[in-house]
Amino acid sequence: MVVLSWGSAAIAGTCLPPTPPLMPTNADDVRAYADLLRRDAETYFTNVERYFRCLDQQRREVFEQARVVSGDYARVLELEVSKSE
Repeated sequence: MVVLSWGSAAIAGTCLPPTPPLMPTNADDVRAYADLLRRDAETYFTNVERYFRCLDQQRREVFEQARVVSGDYARVLELEVSKSE
């Protein structure tokens, strides 16, 4: 039995890009909050790496899903051809 599905709930977008940290332009603010700014930037770059890994994983999952659907669709086409003969 072949089941066709037009939805993508199983692979719904779960990768959320990180929000860039606010970086002040005022030199006094930079000096006053240097430790916090450094931590925020490091956290941001860590989250960027995590985001890219998530996108890579989703791409692999969607690619595999497309491969399976392609095979299923080929079988549907074969059934249609054999039915019309």
